[in-house]
Amino acid sequence: MKKFFSTLSIYHLLLVSLISKIISYYFFADHELANEWEKLIHNKEISGIFGFYIASGEYIAHPKLAEAGDKVLPSVFMPPLYYYFIYILKLLSLDFFSLSNQVIFFQIILSLVSIYIFSKILIKFTTKEISMVITSVFAFFPMNILAVSQISSITIQIFLLLNFFFFLVEFIFKKKKINLIIFSLFSGLLILIRGEFFLFYLITILYFFIYYEKDFKTFFITMLITFLVISPYLHRNLNLFNTITLTKSFGYNLLKGNNPNLIVEGDAKYVENNFPRTKLKIKTNNQYEINLDNFYRDEAIENIKKDPGLYLKFYFIKVISFLFLDFNSSYPNYYNFFHIFPKLALSIISFIGAITLIKKRGFFQYLSLFYFSNIFLFSIFFILPRYSLILLPIQLILSLNILKKILGKLMN
Repeated sequence: MKKFFSTLSIYHLLLVSLISKIISYYFFADHELANEWEKLIHNKEISGIFGFYIASGEYIAHPKLAEAGDKVLPSVFMPPLYYYFIYILKLLSLDFFSLSNQVIFFQIILSLVSIYIFSKILIKFTTKEISMVITSVFAFFPMNILAVSQISSITIQIFLLLNFFFFLVEFIFKKKKINLIIFSLFSGLLILIRGEFFLFYLITILYFFIYYEKDFKTFFITMLITFLVISPYLHRNLNLFNTITLTKSFGYNLLKGNNPNLIVEGDAKYVENNFPRTKLKIKTNNQYEINLDNFYRDEAIENIKKDPGLYLKFYFIKVISFLFLDFNSSYPNYYNFFHIFPKLALSIISFIGAITLIKKRGFFQYLSLFYFSNIFLFSIFFILPRYSLILLPIQLILSLNILKKILGKLMN
């Protein structure tokens, strides 16, 4: 086995990975845009406005496809980067290639680059043979293969996150300003694809540039560059909504994940059935999404206040579901052996690794903090199966020492 992995090159791995993704595309691909992405792209073309709610009265709005003359309300619910990605592809659209196929094609390319970047991170901490084994696990993890064939931002998020880690490590090791600049650019893009990433970015720079190296100059340089990346979208939101914000979905997500139905994956039907927008009397102006989200936030807080003990217990159930396994998942094929076995095995090993490494000052301690921060933050809301995919490369790195021992015995 050792000889096999020592002769296996990253290019062999990428070729086989490409084949697996093509197979996934053939069987599982989304063949059209759907849900919010379809509405955002269509409504932008019709009205020139990034939005998916259509005002059909002074207090009534619906998320639907706009027609000429409709009043499209500007949106602040969705982070904009994946929308920009799709919209640029639409502008460059090839007539013989549908937009959904173009999106998936570029996601496949980015996923292959992600595998390559991941291998480059690993090689800094282990041997080529071990690196190739763990990169293979990353490349052929079932959910990672499936994700690229779906119209979802997760593939781009993983690509950006791995570059974020790679250039962070490069800067820490080599102290070249170009690596800091690129790290900061990827930080800004990650914030634009997931608004809450701003918290993890702060954890990162506070850990390395304040706690670890006490380099205040570098801290302010990366903050400035990252702010410049996100500032055009902040400016757009300030002009439209009179508030400085990246996204406004806290209230909806809190209510979806904290309601009497107590479903780990969240319950959108509870929100829709109990609070139909037609009865909320929220004025359909530019502030519509802001006010709607504030309403959802207040309802969620009321739920929690009524029985804080119940929701605290439910919070820890969500933590366990994120760390290991959701025992009541309704997602199709969630309990498929090829998904559940590798997920559970990796979850246990990475948890042990994170607990062990959190005491050791340096990159692995930081990754442990990053890992647990993700779990504790998202468990406030709800946990979807795809959320664990963004932690996959982190889990594999945290599992490195344990996997070294296991693989060392197997290879010898």
